[in-house]
Amino acid sequence: MILVSADKKKADYEEDFMGVHKLESDDFINDLKLLHEVVTKNYHSENDLFREYLEIGKRLFHLDTGIVSRIENDVYTILAYSSPLEGLEVGQTFPLEDTYCREVFERRKTVAFPHVGANKKMCNHPVYINMQLESYISAPIYVNGEIFGTINFTDKAIRHEGFDFHQFELIEIMANTIGRFIEAKLIKEELNKTNEELSDANDKINRLVGVVAHDLKNPLGNVLSLSEMICEETKEEETEEYIKLIKMTSESCLEMVESILNMSAIESGKIQINKSESNLKSLVESSWALIKYLGEKKNISLELEGDENLCVYLDKERIRQTFTNLFTNAIKFSEKGKKIYISWASVDNNVIIKVKDEGVGMTSDQIETDFDPTKTTSTNGTEGEQGTGYGLPLVAKIVSYHDGSIIIDSKKDNGTTFVINLPL
Repeated sequence: MILVSADKKKADYEEDFMGVHKLESDDFINDLKLLHEVVTKNYHSENDLFREYLEIGKRLFHLDTGIVSRIENDVYTILAYSSPLEGLEVGQTFPLEDTYCREVFERRKTVAFPHVGANKKMCNHPVYINMQLESYISAPIYVNGEIFGTINFTDKAIRHEGFDFHQFELIEIMANTIGRFIEAKLIKEELNKTNEELSDANDKINRLVGVVAHDLKNPLGNVLSLSEMICEETKEEETEEYIKLIKMTSESCLEMVESILNMSAIESGKIQINKSESNLKSLVESSWALIKYLGEKKNISLELEGDENLCVYLDKERIRQTFTNLFTNAIKFSEKGKKIYISWASVDNNVIIKVKDEGVGMTSDQIETDFDPTKTTSTNGTEGEQGTGYGLPLVAKIVSYHDGSIIIDSKKDNGTTFVINLPL
């Protein structure tokens, strides 16, 4: 039995095959010409490349079965094969330990067995016991410096003449070419992914610019106009009314700017979550206190239901921001005199929080896009209230940063319920 590796010195190897090496030189040249035809072709898919390499390899090595494999986490997966053997399928997996390629992976180099049955280590191998595959040659496919898989050829016939040095060179050329093809494919996929991310980022930037240019321009213009009017000599009662309008407009601008800045921070990954144990009821009450004045303008009140002693491990400021956004949204889309309900309960190791309103509800299309900052649009409320369209995407991001989830249950004209699931 002959077992040789690709790093064996050529001089030593030629000594092993002295007397036949020169005789086979013409065959080697012909084999190189045959291999050159496929190596220099421009393949558009790895399946085409695998198929031709396996057919050429079977001819070069005079073995009837060829396989290209992927090896990952000690699992051997068939990517392509050409064989008369029954039972082989693309995508079929085996424990690496149960394949001849285990030897290639462990030694990290080309391995060949002209007669597996004569090898004490290999004759009890599951492949040999089950399939009686006697001859085998395989080379590792390297991608970015790591073993990606193998290209291997095998047969049930014993290879009495063994495998010569040149056949090692041939299969390694094939393995290296496959590796370079896969590397190029991975680079292309990474570039495509990067281009998509850049395109998405550009869309978000354009959207932010649009919000600032359209929604911020008019309020700031109003502030300027009102300020100019105050600068003029006006009656005292008129001045008081102007000051109220300036205050309202300024608050609207500030809310808009804060939403944009918060969303920008989250999208850029600059936001940090600082968790601590917090009483949920206290957090709800303090959140409502911040925007209670908005509810009072429309005679809208908040009703609470839940365990007043329940504490949750979370970022208080970010969850307070979540509640105020949901409360503001509920007020915005509710008619005067309606109510908002918030309830919470612990279920297993989670807390389920529901924020429900009696407002105008949403369509299925609105529900589908409300958490996507690239698709949401600002919709006026029942009293003409304006917004940025970033409130709900911001809520979804904060919840996800807490390893939680949020869903919307709503129908047009039947109110809306936001259901948040957070780990305790």
